Amino acid sequence: MTTQDLADVVRRQQALIERLRRERHEPIAIVGMGLRFPGDNDTPAALADFLDIGGVGTGPFPTDRWDASAFGVDGTEKGKIHSAGGGFLTGIDEFDATFFAISPKEARCLDPQQRLVLETAWTALEHANIDPTRLRHGTGGVYFGVSSLDYALELSSVADEDMDGYLAAGVLHASVSGRLSYTLGLRGPSITLDTACSASLVALHLAVQALRGGECEIALAGGVNAIHHPLSTALLSDMQALAADGRCKTFDESADGYARSEGCGVLLLKRLSDAERDGDKILALVRGSAVRQDGESAGLTAPNGTAQVALIRAALANATLTPADISYVEAHGTGTPLGDPIELAALAEVFSDHTRENPLRVASVKTNLGHMETAAGVGGVIKTVLQLQRATIYPHLNLDRPSGRIPWDSYPIEIPAKSGPWEAPVRRAVVNSFGFAGTIASVVLEQSPVLQPAQHDPGTGGVFTLSAKSATALADQITRYRALLDQRPDLADLCYTTNVGRAHFRHRVSGVVRDHADLAALLDRAATTESVAVTNRKVGFLFTGQGAQYPGMAAAPYRDHPAFAAALDECDAALTPLVGRSIKDLVLDETATGLDETRYTQPALFAVEYAMARLWLSWGVRPTILIGHSVGEVVAAAIAGLFDLADAAKLVVARGRLMGAVSTSGGMVSVPLPADELAELIAGYPDLAVAAVNAPGQSVLSGGEDALTAFTATLVERGVDAKRLTVSHAFHSPLMTEVVDEFRAAIADITFRRPELTLVSTVTGQVAKWRDLAQVDYWVRQIGAPVDYLAAMRAVHKRGKHVFIEVGPGSTLTSLGKRCVEPKDHAWLTTLRRTDPAAVTTALAKAYTAGLTPAWAQVHAGTRRALVDLPTYPFERKSHWLPTGTRQPVEQAPTAARAAKVEAPFDPTPLADPDTRQPAIEGLIRRVLAGAMDFTHPDEISPEAEFTDLGIDSLVAAELRAALTAALPVPCPAAAVFDHPTARGLARFLADQFTAPEQNG
Repeated sequence: MTTQDLADVVRRQQALIERLRRERHEPIAIVGMGLRFPGDNDTPAALADFLDIGGVGTGPFPTDRWDASAFGVDGTEKGKIHSAGGGFLTGIDEFDATFFAISPKEARCLDPQQRLVLETAWTALEHANIDPTRLRHGTGGVYFGVSSLDYALELSSVADEDMDGYLAAGVLHASVSGRLSYTLGLRGPSITLDTACSASLVALHLAVQALRGGECEIALAGGVNAIHHPLSTALLSDMQALAADGRCKTFDESADGYARSEGCGVLLLKRLSDAERDGDKILALVRGSAVRQDGESAGLTAPNGTAQVALIRAALANATLTPADISYVEAHGTGTPLGDPIELAALAEVFSDHTRENPLRVASVKTNLGHMETAAGVGGVIKTVLQLQRATIYPHLNLDRPSGRIPWDSYPIEIPAKSGPWEAPVRRAVVNSFGFAGTIASVVLEQSPVLQPAQHDPGTGGVFTLSAKSATALADQITRYRALLDQRPDLADLCYTTNVGRAHFRHRVSGVVRDHADLAALLDRAATTESVAVTNRKVGFLFTGQGAQYPGMAAAPYRDHPAFAAALDECDAALTPLVGRSIKDLVLDETATGLDETRYTQPALFAVEYAMARLWLSWGVRPTILIGHSVGEVVAAAIAGLFDLADAAKLVVARGRLMGAVSTSGGMVSVPLPADELAELIAGYPDLAVAAVNAPGQSVLSGGEDALTAFTATLVERGVDAKRLTVSHAFHSPLMTEVVDEFRAAIADITFRRPELTLVSTVTGQVAKWRDLAQVDYWVRQIGAPVDYLAAMRAVHKRGKHVFIEVGPGSTLTSLGKRCVEPKDHAWLTTLRRTDPAAVTTALAKAYTAGLTPAWAQVHAGTRRALVDLPTYPFERKSHWLPTGTRQPVEQAPTAARAAKVEAPFDPTPLADPDTRQPAIEGLIRRVLAGAMDFTHPDEISPEAEFTDLGIDSLVAAELRAALTAALPVPCPAAAVFDHPTARGLARFLADQFTAPEQNG
């Protein structure tokens, strides 16, 4: 080994060591926060304003938690509560179970801590402008601190008949993290931990370690606490831990314990490098963290100052910072006469280099909100992040007489009495959280990095999207976004964020907006329009035939959509050498000539339609069916993958050249008559043929010039409005026989492949078999055979509801398609219109409202936009609670009473009538489900709602199948509930199983 080789090895090893060092200490970005805190604080902005003015979130115990017998009278009774109050959430019993596809029956079995975490985590993701559904199947991690056993304690007063198997997981602390991972589809670590009051900060510490170690790519960390059974509060009173007046008087002479509070806080975390790469909004950085134990001290629950000093120093070391870098500490500071002085002494020792002129400022959010116990640490982090963002330190409350146990004059510490600026070269802070049983945690935070402003593409608008899971929630969303317009957000950024930063549900609003007035008008229209949930629809691409072309038809999408431009460039490269003329010039130049010459028309249409289809595919819109009219079928086959672009170019160029070279003059006429009637009328004209069956009562005639002229005259005499088409030859007629042999020879060496998409043949009017398509003879036959668009559309119609997207110019095929089938069953979109340069963008917005959800990140690929703050989801909460002796929410009826509303006897009489059979079965399904899942009324179950969205599991599915089998004279197969997953779909399937009444005997 040479000296150079050794030097290279040393260099590589040094690079590896440096990379590992960076990874071990890489800052972790906080990119989103969700919270439900006392004082009705449920957004970061609301909490920031609340803290800035010194808001107080504590107060008397709510009257609906427990009755007066839980309270002591003179402060001496054991097992009684001796505190005046604390910090509480409104609606602790309420939860939007429907949003999370949880049935009422299961929801009432869930510890409210699980429910709080689900809603608050979703809000944190939305606060970060991350669509939660995009995390599914990724390695997202979940870390939560939980201690409260109150819901399990409630079971002691639940009647046996109200017990349910759902309670097993419903009261299990492991389900707090597990259910969130399950709901979001996260496959990274999922850990619930209990270190009492330090639990949420320990959860954050573990999440930071997992991110640095590569165990997860994103993490949700936090804590939750709920207080609704009197026993836990009474026991804390017995150990004299609670303040008599229900306030945390941290560092004050009157400190006599803490105020119990409930709440939930969630942080969304990423590695800084990932957050910067993804363009995330970075709220603050976690520079380092540490966890320690008090070990031996004055008692299990007594703090240990020496351990606290070691802890903070370890956190700073992990952050690669020194005490001089820190200018603020968010103290654990619960307001106990023992703990507060010990914590301040530890801080004074660690931060001894600070001076009275440059003091360390220390405060505790517990003076505002009370002690949220397992959510306390994350509460302190969220408060500190808000201070870092606003460069403001909020006031510390309840400090009327500084504690005499603290030597204030010897400490370089200042307690902020009012809100003031946070002045430091770089704002950095330490957050402490100390556990009841001695596990202590400390985290070092830093202001978000000052980044260079991202390059920003100019834009004045875009496709705006808004959705919700119900009409009511959508109306609430509309109101919130209408108010957002008062802030005049950048419209292009707003549209971008609504597209990529939110999940997309079935109640939808969308439109192309160019200015704030456009968006205001769109929202105002939506507010007065009844919202109907979109249904699952398949996608059909319609490829237009000859006659719809116009010069410059590709100019706008080529200018506005890079994916379209790239595909058109590919086509131009493949076609132009074969055609002998630039295809791009023909389709981009509005003054181009020759486009109506068949030798140019067909390659030009191919290029434009191929590029348009590729654009939609790049947006993640994948068709389940393709229909091409005449030359459009060649494009459809190429998109399906039947042949590659080079072979497709060879075929379409030869097709256009030879069809345009037929020597016999002829033409085509559109005739408003059914094909069979038209065929009878031309029986005496051997040179004429029905060239296309476009719709009921709409056909196309093709043939030699003389015969066509003569026959057309007879039609006019009969009052038939026959119209001559602008074509050069008699396509799809026997006159094409002249070029058949030459065409066959020209395409003989084409390589056919098994298509990846389904094509409906307009030659046969049926779904094409690939072995038929993969024959040269099929494509030879296709130029002379009639186009049976009517049969093709009807074949597709039988396969379900579709969104039909015409990827060629004009609206010929969508207009005809509406006449072929029931138009209301489908959505009809056009993408290229001479009068609307933004037609494809308009079509994208309409596709969204019709039920398609494109891959919005791919729609915006190549554009540089910024994420903006948006309103978060308006949950529709309802009361869900076990019928207990300690608490009985007014809206919650006992189980037996609920069941009585839905278990009416089934009347089989309507089954005999085919017109009433399906509605009767549908009603039965809804009643059975309402009873099985504790809905108060069958009307709560929408007939179009997916069973999974209702929270139906295998047990409920089995119960439904058993009930249907017992009530109906036809079997309900085991798979039927899953194959037809709505009440209407299952009812339709079962109704179809009936034979005629007379055959039933």
